[in-house]
Amino acid sequence: MYPWRGGIAALALLAATFAPVSVRAEADKQEAGETASEIRPSVAERRVDTRHSVTADGRKIAYTATAGTLTLRDGEGHPKASMFYVAYVADRAKGEPERPVTFFYNGGPGSSSIWLHMASFAPVRVPVGIDVKPGTALRLAPNPETLLGQTDMVFLDAVSTGYSDVFDPKDGKAYWGHDSDSASFTQAIRRYLEINGRWQSPKYLFGESYGTTRSAITSLMLHKAGVELDGIVLMSSILNFAQQAPGLDRMAINQVPTYAASAWYHGKVDRSLSLPDHVEKARRFAEGAYTQALAKGHDLPDAERDAVAAQMAVLTGLPVDYLVQSQLRVMPSRFRKELLRGEGKVLGVLDTRFTGYEGDGAASGASSDPAGDAISGPIISSFLTYIREDLKYRTDQPYHVSSPKNLLGIWDWSHIPPDGEKQNSLADVALDLAEAMRRNPAMRVLSLSGYYDLSTPFFATEYDLSHMLLPKDLRGNLTENFYDSGHMIYLDPCSLKRVHDDVSAFLKDRPEN
Repeated sequence: MYPWRGGIAALALLAATFAPVSVRAEADKQEAGETASEIRPSVAERRVDTRHSVTADGRKIAYTATAGTLTLRDGEGHPKASMFYVAYVADRAKGEPERPVTFFYNGGPGSSSIWLHMASFAPVRVPVGIDVKPGTALRLAPNPETLLGQTDMVFLDAVSTGYSDVFDPKDGKAYWGHDSDSASFTQAIRRYLEINGRWQSPKYLFGESYGTTRSAITSLMLHKAGVELDGIVLMSSILNFAQQAPGLDRMAINQVPTYAASAWYHGKVDRSLSLPDHVEKARRFAEGAYTQALAKGHDLPDAERDAVAAQMAVLTGLPVDYLVQSQLRVMPSRFRKELLRGEGKVLGVLDTRFTGYEGDGAASGASSDPAGDAISGPIISSFLTYIREDLKYRTDQPYHVSSPKNLLGIWDWSHIPPDGEKQNSLADVALDLAEAMRRNPAMRVLSLSGYYDLSTPFFATEYDLSHMLLPKDLRGNLTENFYDSGHMIYLDPCSLKRVHDDVSAFLKDRPEN
């Protein structure tokens, strides 16, 4: 299936990279014959506090790390699920203003937030990067790029991931869908604010990948629940599933600038232009001659097809004949296989700068992700040691790096947008984000995208954000930044520094400041 045809398939690229992984925190205590699914969290909320410090932004910051759970209840007050979180709260002198609090989560759907937690802005970080090879031993270290100097941070794991789970296995499906997932995060955020007395704190959401879908819906839900957000950070967004409707070419168009950036990085195109200039040239081609050619379908004249293929070849490094044979439509898995086929290498999905090898050199498309292979082991092993030894959180539950169930096939993709008319699987949640911005004119949005991301291409995000139909007075509340990085922008140390500075400035740029 073409990743740019069908909303589920686009996310399947990312989900396949991190297949369901469960790890027991205390396997030595597991009783004979006991299965992971039989071990459920406690209805009572847990909380384990430990004290730490980190040097960042030129100063030493003392903080409390809290690993704990939040109990989620149904409309009648019955406990139904437990959401696991790790919070980092810096010391605040008496009389100082309330510090901001930012809620972080990855996406999937079906992914825990281990990736953001262990590789981006927490006080500790696994030093992954584009030069790290699979199997490299990496150790958790203090993170000078932590955002703790600007905001307290809460990392949340979605129900059925991490240590978050339902109390009754039959209730799991109640949390597997666009709206039900966002409702659980809305409830968890309100619960955290309540038990920690943070109602007056400036509040932010930080979602990555499907986490941006969640943020868009949750922002409006929070507003309706009386929680006004100061801002939202969207990293590597997927907002409009309607772009991926079968029979439409928008997803093919969206990929072209990412193909161009990837070819530039690997030296398969003329590099006399800078990366941003080369990408801009690809943008103009994708929206112009390429879009016009695809719109003609099989009525496209051969001469025009050949001319467009020639332009596309110059931008993407793919052979003209290959583009013609592909009818100008190249799926990401084929691009990843084709660009470096002569070298026997494939590109990553999450980050096309990563390369690797596969057994079948003649296959039409790539079947693995070298980017995911390089980072998974160090991050997972570091987290499981950290949560037990440093944060002192002990449990017999398995830690689900990703949901033990393949949620893509059973996820409820329908959505009730702001107008109240239920949408099918091709929901456009950018409409929820736009409505939240209109209802809360002080709320700002920062969009972060990587040039080398084939999972959620930056050109699609640009399109979605420009079609929210914001009034002119609110367009200044939306900022879009682009980085020489991939889906997980923070994997690249240079981009990590830049995105840290950009997010720090965003957090500091509150009206009261």
